[in-house]
Amino acid sequence: MRKIFFVLIISVIISSCATKKGYEGAVVGGTVGAAVGSVLDEENPWRGAFIGGIIGAVITGTIADVSAKAAEESYKYGKTVVYRCHHNCRKNVKIVAVPVGKGRCKIIHLKYFVNNRLVKIKKEKICKLKRKHW
Repeated sequence: MRKIFFVLIISVIISSCATKKGYEGAVVGGTVGAAVGSVLDEENPWRGAFIGGIIGAVITGTIADVSAKAAEESYKYGKTVVYRCHHNCRKNVKIVAVPVGKGRCKIIHLKYFVNNRLVKIKKEKICKLKRKHW
């Protein structure tokens, strides 16, 4: 139990250094995957940590990057954006980004669906400065 707690503390410290959401998601997912993998593989915890870390980093990094891209596009175009993953994912994953509000700042509602079931709703505020063309 102490090992898992230590790994989670390290992941929070490392993820605070990440600048992009995809990287931050990959760091946290990789750390949690490594912790879970080391606990599940009793015969060789290092092997379990390695495999779990890679799987966790790839999956959560990809989802975080896709959701950030969906939020940016939803803000840019001012309409709902949908991303789906059918054939490369083990489950049917869908991310829906819905813009709310008008003007420079908008709140984007990110809805995460797995097998057409809503699993998470996240709100993200995006503000962009309009550039003056000289």
